[in-house]
Amino acid sequence: MDQQNLHDGWDEYRSKRIYQSKKTIGFWRSIGFGVFSSYSQAMQGMVVTWLLFFYTNFCGLSAVEGASIFAIGRVIDAFTTLLAGNISDKLYKFKFGRRFGRRHFFIFMAAPAALLAITQWVPDMNYLYYLLTYLFTNMLLSFLEIPYDTLSNEMTKDYNQRTKLSTSRMVFAGGFAPVIQWVIAQMFKMWPKSSPIPYITAQTIFSAGAFVLILVTYFTTWEHFVSKEEAAIEASHSQQHKNIWSLFMSAVKSYVSTFKIKAFRIHLLIFGASYLAASVWGTVFAYYIIDVMGQSSSTAAYLSMFSLVSIPVTIIAGWAITKITPKALYMYAYLPILVACGATAAIAFIQPPHVIIWLSITCFLYNVGQYILWFIPWNVFPFIPDIDTAVTGENRSGVFASVMMFIMQTFIALGTIVVGLLLDAAGFVQSKTGILVQPTSAKLMIIGIISLVVGALIIVAMLGAFKFKVNRQTSQIVNAEVNRLKDGGSMSSADPAVKKVITELSGMDYDSITVWKK
Repeated sequence: MDQQNLHDGWDEYRSKRIYQSKKTIGFWRSIGFGVFSSYSQAMQGMVVTWLLFFYTNFCGLSAVEGASIFAIGRVIDAFTTLLAGNISDKLYKFKFGRRFGRRHFFIFMAAPAALLAITQWVPDMNYLYYLLTYLFTNMLLSFLEIPYDTLSNEMTKDYNQRTKLSTSRMVFAGGFAPVIQWVIAQMFKMWPKSSPIPYITAQTIFSAGAFVLILVTYFTTWEHFVSKEEAAIEASHSQQHKNIWSLFMSAVKSYVSTFKIKAFRIHLLIFGASYLAASVWGTVFAYYIIDVMGQSSSTAAYLSMFSLVSIPVTIIAGWAITKITPKALYMYAYLPILVACGATAAIAFIQPPHVIIWLSITCFLYNVGQYILWFIPWNVFPFIPDIDTAVTGENRSGVFASVMMFIMQTFIALGTIVVGLLLDAAGFVQSKTGILVQPTSAKLMIIGIISLVVGALIIVAMLGAFKFKVNRQTSQIVNAEVNRLKDGGSMSSADPAVKKVITELSGMDYDSITVWKK
């Protein structure tokens, strides 16, 4: 390479650390990748279980007012979510993006962003304050996490290596969850039930820890360097836009086009129903333990620590998914969750002796199922953009990550909104002291939400899983065919079995794909 090309603002950045891949992904490398989960946990770890409870018990907001914050915040955040992937995917076109990385720039910025979550837990402020702090926190979560979601797709194409990365990510995500609940439980023991101080103290600890761990991920991972040749190929597949409006419409079209991929549509159905169920359970759980079962806030936090099972469960799931299909593994997730849903209603109405033991068993079963259910979509996701590449010739992993994050964020918020509206309709009474006895109608609604609503959503996810076809074998077939076509292979010489797999996964007839035709 001559000196002129070396300093042309493009290839001179190829040698930067963030573009230097390793042949294999070892134990410590996968840990470095996985600890970024601390970012989402710092931003959201307390939110699902405690934020609506905090709003209604220490801020004087009604359940509907609290739910409206989630609704408004998520609607606005949706634009951030959809923009993030497209911006990250295209950032390489600018010298800034090539220098700092179209993925790693955002990962680095996540470290200081984690500190903003502390502002959500200031008591006795007005509605606008809580809306703005929630909005900004979630916008940053979406915008800065989506580029990270694409890393496993770029760091390796090997199924087992990707599984190692996804397993590490989910192990740490699950491991941080019980730590968060344990810290909160300790805070509740240090201050009275009527004090809001435990919430902001715990959040400060989580945000500071995430700041450090995010930097670990930044320095231990890499991304794909988009070469001039790859940029030229993508440019030949893309339309040129002369104004902001046409660029915006192109981005919208790009996001909508992801739904053309059949496997992705089914994936989103499973993913959306699962996260909505988890959001509903997480939001109503504290109300169930405190208002229905008459236990303390610290008991609710301790019971939430059963998420500790996520560590062995995720490790086992990471091994199992290399042996059986994702569809089969999903079935092992649904049964314990459905049993737990039935148990919450039975315990509430029967009020058996040694109720803490029964609640512990219920929480154990729920968390076993939940963490299998959470593991599978993130493990499978890196293979779905490969299906799209077979159809479009482009690497649009950022766009797919944006849509997936949009679904996750929207459904997490929707769960809180549903709980808030139902509680308010049932006569739930807000407070500023944290001490209040709820009417029977509100208690019955809480029981119905945690048992019937969650159970119904899990059944919807189960129906989607029966139709899911992405697995190790089909992913290898897709990648091999994409590599063959990139190397100049002819579509007419494709194996009929390969055509069938790509047609089944994409939902498009193989012979109708035009991007690879000469």
